Amino acid sequence: MSVCRAAARFPAKLESAGLARDFVAALCHKCQVPDARVDALIIVSELVENAVRHGQSSCTVTVTLSGDVLTIAVHDDSIARPRLMHPRLDEPGGRGLQLVSTLSTAWGVSYLDGGKQVWATLELAGRHQHAAAGRESA
Repeated sequence: MSVCRAAARFPAKLESAGLARDFVAALCHKCQVPDARVDALIIVSELVENAVRHGQSSCTVTVTLSGDVLTIAVHDDSIARPRLMHPRLDEPGGRGLQLVSTLSTAWGVSYLDGGKQVWATLELAGRHQHAAAGRESA
């Protein structure tokens, strides 16, 4: 089983969400996972924005493709537990983890020395079949 993995550190600035999207997009291209690209970009954007906004810290994004599972993990320096919110329709914000929960196969939080890691997985069923078919038709 082939593993594709990369990590990058981003500053505690709201612009980091866009930088993290670029990082994940490049890795998805490199690892040939275009079918998960949009969901992966939304997930990393929400997780990084939460780390910066609520964790008030820089963060490290780690993306791992192992077999047919893409894992996006964001580590920050805060130990505050992320909360899945259920805001009213007229309330702005508070929907980031709802998006992550809806788009991912699974998500969770791991507490590490000096902070936490919020992770989400995407199952890429049939990725190898699609990639092989794409190569044959090219």
